[in-house]
Parts: sequence; structure tokens; C-alpha cells
Amino acid sequence: MLWWMESAQRNLRRAENAMEALDYAEAVFWCHQAVEFALKAFILWRGELPIKTHNLARLAEQAGLRDVFPAHELSELSPYYSISRYPDVFEGILEVEEETASRFYRLASHVLKEFKRRMGLEGR
Repeated sequence: MLWWMESAQRNLRRAENAMEALDYAEAVFWCHQAVEFALKAFILWRGELPIKTHNLARLAEQAGLRDVFPAHELSELSPYYSISRYPDVFEGILEVEEETASRFYRLASHVLKEFKRRMGLEGR
């Protein structure tokens, strides 16, 4: 469980680095990864095995937290995993604006902070 949360934190730092480099598509991908890993850490912390998916809304539902985080933002962020990894399927990587990347970065930061609080990991 700790590996997942530590990886989520590393992914959030990667998103921040991508934001600083003005690579907003990369930043959004790492935001997705941070949220996904944090959700999986929380599910493991609850004593369950996470379902095998990259769909953030489904993971939030399994975690019992579908209403804690904005479901529309989780649903909007989910496709960025596939789009960034399989651009040939989606006709290239979408252009991501700074505003979109910033919004998802705030979401990912909020998710990690909330999970750390719930799991008693604030100092980590």
C-alpha cells in the first residue's frame, strides 16, 4: 500500500515538473497516474484488491468515495491515460491547454492530500 502512495506522490511531482516545462499533455498524464495510484493505495488500505482498470471513476466507486471527489473531473481525466499511451488509436495526442492541466493538477493534489489524511500519512 505504501508503495502505491509513494508512487502517487512521485507521479504528482512528475506532473509538476511537466507543468514547469510547459508540457501540459505530459502533466495531465502524470496527474492521472497520481490519482490512479492514490485510489489503488486507498483500496488496498481498506483491505481490498483494486480492480484492474485505469478508469478513475470506477476506482473511486470501489473505494466508496465516488461522491468525495468531483465525478465529472475523474471521468474527464480518465481518457488521458489511453490517449497519451495510444495516440494512433485516438488520431494523435490531444492539445492540452494550461488551464486544463492546472485544473487536473489541483484535482490530483487534492486527492493525494485527502487520502493521506484518511490513511494517517500526512507527514509522508
